[in-house]
Amino acid sequence: MYYYRGAYSCYHTNVLPNLSFNLPWVLLALPLLLLLPRRSGRLWRILSLALLITALAQPTLNQASRNIAILIDVSDSLGDSALNAAKTFDTSTLKRDPNIFYFAADSSPVASVSEDVPGFIDRSKTDIARALQVAVASGAKRLLLLSDGAQSSGDALLALPGVPVDTFITKSRDNVRLSSLLAREQASPGETVEVVAIVESDRDTTVTLYPQAGDVALEPVQKQLKAGRNPVSFSFQIPSADTVHVSARVQADFEQPVTDDTQEIDIAVSDNEPVLVINDPAFSELLRTQGFDVITGSPADITGPLNYSAIILREGSGQFTTGQLSLLESFVLNGGGFMMTGGPESFGFGAWYRTPVEEVLPVHTDLRTEVELPLVAMVIVMDRSQSMSTGQPSKIDLAKEGAISVVDLAYQDDLLGLIVFSDEASTEWAFRLRRATDQGKREMFEAIVNIGTQGGTVLAPAYTDALSTLEVTDAAIKHVIILSDGKLYDGGGVFGGSSTSVDFNTIAQRALEAGITTSTIAIGDGADFERLESMARSGGGRYYEALDVTTLPQIFTSEALTATRSLLREEPLRPTLIAHPLIPAGTPQPPALNAYIATNLKDEAETLLEGDLSEPILAVSRKGLGRSAAFTTDLNAWSGDLGRWDDLPALLGTVVRWLQTRPADYSATVRKEGTNLRVVVDAVKDGEYINDKNLLVRYNGVQQPLEQVAPGRYEGLLDVTADGGTVLVIDQDEVVARAQVSAPNAEFDTRDAHVLMQSIAELSGGSVIEEAGVYAPVTPDDAQQLWSYLALAGLVVFMTELVIRRFASLRNETL
Repeated sequence: MYYYRGAYSCYHTNVLPNLSFNLPWVLLALPLLLLLPRRSGRLWRILSLALLITALAQPTLNQASRNIAILIDVSDSLGDSALNAAKTFDTSTLKRDPNIFYFAADSSPVASVSEDVPGFIDRSKTDIARALQVAVASGAKRLLLLSDGAQSSGDALLALPGVPVDTFITKSRDNVRLSSLLAREQASPGETVEVVAIVESDRDTTVTLYPQAGDVALEPVQKQLKAGRNPVSFSFQIPSADTVHVSARVQADFEQPVTDDTQEIDIAVSDNEPVLVINDPAFSELLRTQGFDVITGSPADITGPLNYSAIILREGSGQFTTGQLSLLESFVLNGGGFMMTGGPESFGFGAWYRTPVEEVLPVHTDLRTEVELPLVAMVIVMDRSQSMSTGQPSKIDLAKEGAISVVDLAYQDDLLGLIVFSDEASTEWAFRLRRATDQGKREMFEAIVNIGTQGGTVLAPAYTDALSTLEVTDAAIKHVIILSDGKLYDGGGVFGGSSTSVDFNTIAQRALEAGITTSTIAIGDGADFERLESMARSGGGRYYEALDVTTLPQIFTSEALTATRSLLREEPLRPTLIAHPLIPAGTPQPPALNAYIATNLKDEAETLLEGDLSEPILAVSRKGLGRSAAFTTDLNAWSGDLGRWDDLPALLGTVVRWLQTRPADYSATVRKEGTNLRVVVDAVKDGEYINDKNLLVRYNGVQQPLEQVAPGRYEGLLDVTADGGTVLVIDQDEVVARAQVSAPNAEFDTRDAHVLMQSIAELSGGSVIEEAGVYAPVTPDDAQQLWSYLALAGLVVFMTELVIRRFASLRNETL
């Protein structure tokens, strides 16, 4: 069975000449000739018109072609299957024997399909484009291509010949391939590491994996595989060396191509510095059981230089200075590892939003993408006493910056208000409770900027006015934030003429019973710490100490997020384990945990453990030259059965070891760009960029220089097919970096092969042949146009009829 999409000729499997018409619809006029009167002499005219109409239909006499070439793919991906298929085609009816070509990486003419494949043909690659060009150069006017369509060299669509190409798609032979080796990039001497070999098989089979670490052959691993992708793991102990070269070869129990049966990687070896853990005793203990060198520290330990392989943090941002936050960011960007773990002061609860540390985390601590939020009504009660004008920048300016960040975070349906207080008994609203629409926000910003300082510190009138306003407001969440830097002078007749101090705890507690929560912020070293903390505790909110006033904007932001979003997921939940190279092979799905902090995964990050609504529980990402992780549950309080899971120490230990991996002086990454490879090399030594190096990159026999595009960064684009292998970065004949390319070998990649074969046929004017049989195609040179002969015959008949009638008329006149 055949089908054809050519423009001018029909395609038949018989060998007899056949007739076709380019304009067959013109023949519809022939039956109309029967309606003409059939008087004497009219038959001649009908015959003449019939010949002319037939000529207008442009008849073509198609005959079997004389100049045919058959191209047979003998590459490794096919073996002899295309050759055997070619033997089933019957070409005996052709007027001339076809030219036969065997091709793979090269093309060679042969006498017949029974001839052996010449030994000089490189069968490890397939170049269809070259085969087509060689055949046309031999004088062929039509080609028959037998292949699986997997091309590992050249581009057939860019080298289509000017003659029709018929294609016959042959099935690739079953193959087992070792597509990649997955392992950590760095390990310590004496440490046992696991390497996972990804083996792809076209059918169920039994394979034997032969791994090797350095010069040591490891114990072979035999495993039964299902068709598809399968992990096969092996382990070994890291020796004392700078780098361990790991390789593996897979052997199947049936005959199959071996070109793609090997892979190799390098694991850097180094003695890691200790891990600093801040305020997470449970995590510290877990790491010690895994053999880590752990230092239990505090925020005071964040001082330069940070001589740690990784830093694990369970603390709020308010415990760190602005300089410490920037130091943590630089630590990661310059090659360090950082993890934040869950706790009462972590992520959104710890005012980390919009800090330098959040920039290097794999998650956003804000939940601004949450679509269902309750209506919020919040009033900020801000101290504007004279002492707020001190500092550089002043405390009032920082408080105003914090208030602006609260307004900025608000949704348009949120209700916001701001009261300023000093020592006056009356209340002064900077702006009353109103919706945070675009117009509303602009007016709120203007009001905040115009706040000035005066007087002393009397809180009660402003606080009670805020509560009374919220009590009559319809909102699901009602919240007050109080900020003060001095002793609260609410007594001695100042407020309401009473000589006793105001009982703020009772007021806050009654407000809580009415559904209004209160949080407090004490700034500077002269604040009323005890009363403000007690108010927050009684009011069901949070208490912050901003001894470093520069952290005040972050505290405001964190409080706004915490108060208006449900950050803590407290329902028991069983996390989902997501397939990832950092997860040891065979790890089962984990048990349930009791709670975790909701965050949003950043675009470049990857999830290992997933919670509700695809929220990350364990996530990782690369930041600059370093790495970061987020573990949003708390091993000290919330982890539940997950904390007792036998596989959790190994999983978290693997992630921390990944965080410990410091970049070598030269680190290379590779990504595909179309059919090419983009190679990027970062060069850093002792925190300094390595510049002005003449680096070369070598891959699959291609070598070219890299160009320095930025401090310590070199790039190059390799015009090669990404078919798996190792990219080498060379500096003065020394290999300084390697990168594994785990793309499938193009010689065996048949994912788009059928589309390629069909495109070759359609774009060249050929046919896609679905079944072998008699092959007698037609080429334009063998198609004879008949319209001129028919037109001439019609004209001759017409003229003959005129002559006959003329002689008949003369004879009648004579008589």
